[in-house]
Amino acid sequence: MNKFKPLMVENLRVAYDKADVLCGVSLDILPGKITCLLGSNGAGKTTLIRSLVGLTPPRSGSIQFAGVDITGMAPHKIVRLGISCIPEGRRVFPKMNVEENLLMGAYQEPSAAKIQNRLARVYDIFPRLRERRDQFAGTMSGGEQAMVSIGRGLMNEPRLLIIDEPSLGLSPALVSENFRVIRSICESGIAVFLVEQNVRQTLAIAHEGYVLSQGCIVAGGTAKELKENADVQKAYFG
Repeated sequence: MNKFKPLMVENLRVAYDKADVLCGVSLDILPGKITCLLGSNGAGKTTLIRSLVGLTPPRSGSIQFAGVDITGMAPHKIVRLGISCIPEGRRVFPKMNVEENLLMGAYQEPSAAKIQNRLARVYDIFPRLRERRDQFAGTMSGGEQAMVSIGRGLMNEPRLLIIDEPSLGLSPALVSENFRVIRSICESGIAVFLVEQNVRQTLAIAHEGYVLSQGCIVAGGTAKELKENADVQKAYFG
Protein backbone atom coordinates (compact mmCIF):
# COMPACT_ATOMS: atom_id res chain seq x y z
CA MET A 1 0.00 0.00 0.00
CA ASN A 2 1.33 3.44 -0.91
CA LYS A 3 2.14 5.65 2.04
CA PHE A 4 -0.15 8.68 2.29
CA LYS A 5 1.72 11.79 1.21
CA PRO A 6 0.30 15.19 2.18
CA LEU A 7 2.01 17.00 -0.68
CA MET A 8 3.37 15.73 -3.98
CA VAL A 9 4.91 17.99 -6.62
CA GLU A 10 5.36 16.47 -10.07
CA ASN A 11 7.42 17.97 -12.88
CA LEU A 12 6.56 21.56 -11.93
CA ARG A 13 7.56 24.23 -14.42
CA VAL A 14 7.12 27.92 -13.62
CA ALA A 15 8.10 30.86 -15.78
CA TYR A 16 8.07 34.64 -15.53
CA ASP A 17 7.40 35.97 -19.02
CA LYS A 18 9.40 33.55 -21.19
CA ALA A 19 12.13 32.71 -18.68
CA ASP A 20 11.82 29.39 -16.87
CA VAL A 21 12.45 29.69 -13.13
CA LEU A 22 11.54 26.14 -12.14
CA CYS A 23 12.49 23.42 -14.59
CA GLY A 24 10.54 20.26 -13.83
CA VAL A 25 10.71 20.15 -10.03
CA SER A 26 9.40 17.00 -8.31
CA LEU A 27 9.34 16.39 -4.55
CA ASP A 28 7.29 14.78 -1.77
CA ILE A 29 6.56 16.10 1.71
CA LEU A 30 5.70 13.29 4.11
CA PRO A 31 3.38 13.40 7.14
CA GLY A 32 5.07 13.82 10.51
CA LYS A 33 8.35 14.84 8.88
CA ILE A 34 10.44 17.96 8.41
CA THR A 35 11.35 18.17 4.74
CA CYS A 36 13.89 20.84 3.91
CA LEU A 37 14.71 22.69 0.71
CA LEU A 38 18.25 24.03 0.44
CA GLY A 39 19.52 26.44 -2.16
CA SER A 40 21.30 29.75 -2.65
CA ASN A 41 19.65 33.06 -3.47
CA GLY A 42 18.13 32.96 -6.96
CA ALA A 43 17.78 29.16 -7.01
CA GLY A 44 13.99 29.36 -7.29
CA LYS A 45 12.99 28.58 -3.69
CA THR A 46 10.58 31.52 -3.31
CA THR A 47 9.00 30.79 -6.69
CA LEU A 48 8.34 27.20 -5.59
CA ILE A 49 6.68 28.41 -2.39
CA ARG A 50 4.53 30.88 -4.34
CA SER A 51 3.36 28.03 -6.58
CA LEU A 52 2.55 25.77 -3.63
CA VAL A 53 0.31 28.43 -2.04
CA GLY A 54 -1.39 29.49 -5.29
CA LEU A 55 0.29 32.88 -5.82
CA THR A 56 2.21 31.92 -8.98
CA PRO A 57 0.41 29.37 -11.18
CA PRO A 58 2.77 26.91 -12.90
CA ARG A 59 3.15 26.60 -16.63
CA SER A 60 2.90 22.82 -16.34
CA GLY A 61 3.14 19.99 -13.83
CA SER A 62 0.95 19.25 -10.83
CA ILE A 63 0.68 19.79 -7.08
CA GLN A 64 -1.36 17.27 -5.06
CA PHE A 65 -2.21 17.81 -1.40
CA ALA A 66 -4.02 15.16 0.64
CA GLY A 67 -5.33 13.63 -2.57
CA VAL A 68 -6.61 16.93 -3.98
CA ASP A 69 -5.17 18.61 -7.08
CA ILE A 70 -4.35 22.14 -5.91
CA THR A 71 -2.44 23.18 -9.03
CA GLY A 72 -3.33 26.82 -9.67
CA MET A 73 -6.02 26.78 -6.95
CA ALA A 74 -6.88 30.12 -5.30
CA PRO A 75 -4.74 30.81 -2.20
CA HIS A 76 -7.67 31.05 0.25
CA LYS A 77 -8.89 27.61 -0.84
CA ILE A 78 -5.40 26.16 -0.31
CA VAL A 79 -5.34 27.64 3.19
CA ARG A 80 -8.74 26.10 3.87
CA LEU A 81 -7.35 22.66 2.94
CA GLY A 82 -4.75 22.97 5.70
CA ILE A 83 -1.61 24.64 4.31
CA SER A 84 -0.12 27.61 6.15
CA CYS A 85 2.91 29.62 5.04
CA ILE A 86 5.32 31.61 7.22
CA PRO A 87 6.83 34.11 4.76
CA GLU A 88 10.43 35.23 4.62
CA GLY A 89 11.00 38.34 6.71
CA ARG A 90 8.09 37.52 9.06
CA ARG A 91 5.79 40.28 7.68
CA VAL A 92 3.67 41.00 10.71
CA PHE A 93 0.95 43.65 10.67
CA PRO A 94 2.93 46.38 12.48
CA LYS A 95 0.00 48.57 13.62
CA MET A 96 -2.00 45.66 14.99
CA ASN A 97 -1.29 44.15 18.39
CA VAL A 98 -0.02 40.61 18.92
CA GLU A 99 -3.42 39.03 19.45
CA GLU A 100 -4.93 40.79 16.43
CA ASN A 101 -2.05 39.46 14.31
CA LEU A 102 -2.64 35.93 15.57
CA LEU A 103 -6.37 36.11 14.92
CA MET A 104 -5.67 36.99 11.28
CA GLY A 105 -4.39 33.42 10.92
CA ALA A 106 -7.84 32.04 11.78
CA TYR A 107 -9.91 34.35 9.57
CA GLN A 108 -11.62 31.40 7.85
CA GLU A 109 -12.64 29.66 11.10
CA PRO A 110 -16.28 30.48 12.03
CA SER A 111 -16.18 28.91 15.52
CA ALA A 112 -15.19 31.38 18.25
CA ALA A 113 -14.57 28.48 20.64
CA LYS A 114 -12.10 26.82 18.23
CA ILE A 115 -10.32 30.13 17.70
CA GLN A 116 -9.90 30.60 21.46
CA ASN A 117 -8.57 27.03 21.82
CA ARG A 118 -6.03 27.63 19.06
CA LEU A 119 -5.04 30.94 20.62
CA ALA A 120 -4.44 29.21 23.94
CA ARG A 121 -2.20 26.60 22.26
CA VAL A 122 -0.13 29.31 20.55
CA TYR A 123 0.28 31.12 23.87
CA ASP A 124 1.41 27.83 25.45
CA ILE A 125 4.10 27.51 22.74
CA PHE A 126 5.10 31.18 23.02
CA PRO A 127 4.43 32.41 26.59
CA ARG A 128 6.05 35.75 25.72
CA LEU A 129 3.27 36.45 23.24
CA ARG A 130 0.68 35.97 25.98
CA GLU A 131 2.55 38.52 28.09
CA ARG A 132 2.63 40.98 25.18
CA ARG A 133 -0.72 40.23 23.59
CA ASP A 134 -1.66 43.97 23.57
CA GLN A 135 1.67 45.24 22.19
CA PHE A 136 1.85 46.53 18.61
CA ALA A 137 3.73 43.94 16.55
CA GLY A 138 5.76 46.63 14.80
CA THR A 139 7.42 47.62 18.11
CA MET A 140 8.65 44.09 18.86
CA SER A 141 12.13 42.66 18.31
CA GLY A 142 12.89 40.50 15.28
CA GLY A 143 12.77 37.36 17.39
CA GLU A 144 9.40 38.27 18.88
CA GLN A 145 8.01 39.06 15.43
CA ALA A 146 9.18 35.61 14.30
CA MET A 147 7.12 34.12 17.14
CA VAL A 148 4.08 36.13 16.01
CA SER A 149 4.53 34.98 12.42
CA ILE A 150 4.83 31.30 13.34
CA GLY A 151 1.93 31.58 15.79
CA ARG A 152 -0.26 33.19 13.14
CA GLY A 153 0.47 30.27 10.81
CA LEU A 154 -0.52 27.78 13.51
CA MET A 155 -3.86 29.53 14.04
CA ASN A 156 -5.09 27.92 10.81
CA GLU A 157 -4.51 24.51 12.48
CA PRO A 158 -2.54 23.39 9.41
CA ARG A 159 -1.65 19.90 8.31
CA LEU A 160 1.34 21.36 6.45
CA LEU A 161 3.38 24.37 7.56
CA ILE A 162 5.69 25.99 4.98
CA ILE A 163 8.41 28.08 6.65
CA ASP A 164 10.57 30.37 4.51
CA GLU A 165 13.99 31.38 5.91
CA PRO A 166 13.13 31.41 9.64
CA SER A 167 16.75 32.25 10.57
CA LEU A 168 16.90 35.40 8.46
CA GLY A 169 18.16 38.38 10.46
CA LEU A 170 18.08 36.63 13.83
CA SER A 171 20.83 36.12 16.39
CA PRO A 172 22.28 32.61 16.76
CA ALA A 173 20.43 32.14 20.07
CA LEU A 174 17.07 33.07 18.53
CA VAL A 175 17.76 30.88 15.51
CA SER A 176 18.33 27.92 17.84
CA GLU A 177 15.09 28.68 19.68
CA ASN A 178 13.15 28.95 16.40
CA PHE A 179 14.50 25.61 15.21
CA ARG A 180 13.57 24.02 18.56
CA VAL A 181 10.00 25.27 18.09
CA ILE A 182 9.92 23.97 14.51
CA ARG A 183 10.98 20.53 15.71
CA SER A 184 8.25 20.52 18.38
CA ILE A 185 5.64 21.61 15.81
CA CYS A 186 6.56 18.60 13.68
CA GLU A 187 6.44 16.30 16.72
CA SER A 188 2.85 17.48 17.31
CA GLY A 189 1.90 15.89 13.95
CA ILE A 190 2.21 18.80 11.52
CA ALA A 191 4.27 18.22 8.38
CA VAL A 192 6.88 20.98 7.90
CA PHE A 193 8.45 22.19 4.66
CA LEU A 194 11.49 24.18 5.78
CA VAL A 195 13.11 26.43 3.16
CA GLU A 196 16.47 27.64 4.46
CA GLN A 197 20.04 28.69 3.72
CA ASN A 198 21.27 27.78 7.21
CA VAL A 199 22.33 24.32 6.10
CA ARG A 200 23.93 22.96 9.27
CA GLN A 201 21.02 23.68 11.60
CA THR A 202 18.45 22.73 8.98
CA LEU A 203 19.95 19.29 8.37
CA ALA A 204 20.26 18.82 12.13
CA ILE A 205 16.45 18.82 12.52
CA ALA A 206 15.22 17.72 9.06
CA HIS A 207 14.25 14.15 8.20
CA GLU A 208 14.33 14.49 4.40
CA GLY A 209 15.51 17.17 2.02
CA TYR A 210 16.21 18.46 -1.45
CA VAL A 211 18.75 20.82 -2.97
CA LEU A 212 17.51 23.32 -5.57
CA SER A 213 19.96 24.93 -7.99
CA GLN A 214 19.03 27.15 -10.94
CA GLY A 215 15.44 25.92 -10.84
CA CYS A 216 16.27 22.20 -10.77
CA ILE A 217 16.41 19.60 -7.99
CA VAL A 218 20.05 18.46 -8.02
CA ALA A 219 20.04 16.26 -4.90
CA GLY A 220 17.55 14.62 -2.57
CA GLY A 221 17.35 12.06 0.20
CA THR A 222 17.46 11.77 3.96
CA ALA A 223 19.21 14.49 5.95
CA LYS A 224 22.06 12.03 6.61
CA GLU A 225 22.41 11.32 2.90
CA LEU A 226 22.51 15.03 2.09
CA LYS A 227 25.17 15.64 4.76
CA GLU A 228 27.29 12.90 3.18
CA ASN A 229 26.69 14.03 -0.42
CA ALA A 230 30.00 15.23 -1.87
CA ASP A 231 28.42 18.03 -3.91
CA VAL A 232 26.44 19.28 -0.93
CA GLN A 233 29.54 19.18 1.27
CA LYS A 234 31.51 21.15 -1.31
CA ALA A 235 28.80 23.76 -1.83
CA TYR A 236 27.74 24.30 1.80
CA PHE A 237 30.39 22.94 4.14
CA GLY A 238 33.56 24.02 2.33
